[in-house]
Amino acid sequence: MDFNVEADLIPLLEGLVTGLKPYAQAQDVDLVFHAETDTLSASYNPQKVLSEITVLLSKVITFTPQMYGVTVTARSGKKGNKKCLLEVCNSGVNLSKLGEIIASVSRGLSVEELPKGTRFTIEIPVAEEIAATGPTNKDSLLPKQFPQYYNEIHKRLTLHFDHTDKIQQAAEAQGPKHGIFMKKVNAVIHANLDNCEFSVDDLADAMALSRAQLYRRVKHLAHMSPSAYIRFTRLQEAKRLLHSKAQDYNVTEVSYSVGFSNVSHFTRSFKKQFGMNPSSFIR
Repeated sequence: MDFNVEADLIPLLEGLVTGLKPYAQAQDVDLVFHAETDTLSASYNPQKVLSEITVLLSKVITFTPQMYGVTVTARSGKKGNKKCLLEVCNSGVNLSKLGEIIASVSRGLSVEELPKGTRFTIEIPVAEEIAATGPTNKDSLLPKQFPQYYNEIHKRLTLHFDHTDKIQQAAEAQGPKHGIFMKKVNAVIHANLDNCEFSVDDLADAMALSRAQLYRRVKHLAHMSPSAYIRFTRLQEAKRLLHSKAQDYNVTEVSYSVGFSNVSHFTRSFKKQFGMNPSSFIR
């Protein structure tokens, strides 16, 4: 049975955007989350609202040109409005007339054309008697207020945006030869994940290509350079290991197992990729 819950939206939306970052990076789009308030309590149906936000944001990222950005901002509505607002702004192209995006939200969506982009605003009813106080430990809110909803969204995003597989599938859609190429690239990288000295030159040698040829083909299919794709694959595997039920790894062990010789460098890279520290992913 569908019903509304009252919860703080900030950590939930931040987690959702974090889950979409790998997809945005694969599209060569910069994705940023910003909250104008420390807490933003709302009364909403998680299954409906979060599903629609995920679809809308995914489509905006998809249609935003490479090298441009998408900013997601959560803020309170005007005093007395009893709404909280989620703004999704993209740069580089006007998407206000694209029905495929507009149709992804059933109600409470407004669209504004910007000089070099679009602003999509979603209104979500707020909970009654909200007291927006000072800074809050966001992580502590998750298990208390919406555990099953956040975990389900996190699980779906983790499965949907496991992009070594998704990139390979996208390559296969362009033709069997492209799919086979990316499958081999992935196999070579995975075979050398624990080798911190494995480089683009090593990958090019394994694929019997020059460095320039490798760059052109990987960039075309994965939308990132070979060096970025190697790092991306290492970090995807690190995330999987940290979140594994069957194995109990700490951050140091995982960093070495995916080819990072420096734990601090691994932590910085992981946070840049996923928006949070690797320790946050340990089950």
